[in-house]
Amino acid sequence: MKRITAPGRPVGDADAKPEIKDKEKEARAEERERQWRRIVDGYRAIVSEMKRVTWPSRDEWVSATLITIGLVVVVALWTSAISHLIEFIFKIPNA
Repeated sequence: MKRITAPGRPVGDADAKPEIKDKEKEARAEERERQWRRIVDGYRAIVSEMKRVTWPSRDEWVSATLITIGLVVVVALWTSAISHLIEFIFKIPNA
């Protein structure tokens, strides 16, 4: 004889496992949806911030680049001069 129960209610122990699996599926689906929302929210925040940035003009880029290159050259020359001075003072032969 077959027992008839209300929909969604387990009949016995055999029906308890599918219900647990359904809950696990729902939990995984909810977690995926939360992760997707976080990704989309993060992307929207990045786009929003990029719209607010005041980008430098071409002239500002060029002048900043030239200053950077100039400083690198000055530091390289300074380091080389100090190295030669130390070699001269301590009479270290060139390798």
